[in-house]
Amino acid sequence: MPRPGHTFDGVQHVALKVSNLEESLRFYTEVLGFKVSERYAPGEHPTFPVGLCFLRCSGLHHDLNLISFPEEAGDLSSFRRNDQGPEIDLGYHHFALMAPGREEYEDWKAWIIENGIEIVRGPVVHSPTHPEGDGTWGENRAFYFCDPDGHRIEIFCEMAEMNDETNGIEPEWFANRLRQEGHDPSKYAPASPHMSKSG
Repeated sequence: MPRPGHTFDGVQHVALKVSNLEESLRFYTEVLGFKVSERYAPGEHPTFPVGLCFLRCSGLHHDLNLISFPEEAGDLSSFRRNDQGPEIDLGYHHFALMAPGREEYEDWKAWIIENGIEIVRGPVVHSPTHPEGDGTWGENRAFYFCDPDGHRIEIFCEMAEMNDETNGIEPEWFANRLRQEGHDPSKYAPASPHMSKSG
């Protein structure tokens, strides 16, 4: 059977294993504003030995799932890190939350700082050609911080719109963005797609 011809609608949710569910719930609900949709204690559901806590930041049932372990698993705090992003392992590096626009992005940045949460990277503009760019890719403005277990989280806005024919950044999107930020688009061109020599 050939691969289905249609693509996905996007990556929908992330599931995180946490060492202290109550602490993680406070972080995700009180700081980041997620709402709890459903919650099951470890062993409560007959097919899952772990606990499941479904949270949402949209109209869907869940955008984030927190996985907790039964008491007999012991103290899991030794698995915590300040920032798991740089760890050399096969875990994930980060997940990203999209702000609707620049104003909302700036509001979230101020809120994270006000709550005493360290920004571990950024704020940056991921761009090799934008006048404020850091040389990386995506064109989005971003900053990164961590939850209580060290899971790295990105809040971003303005992800580049792509042209499927060229596999490059849509030139008109790039020009409009520069104009809105007070830059002359004739002085800057969107970056061409970069593919690793090994890939």
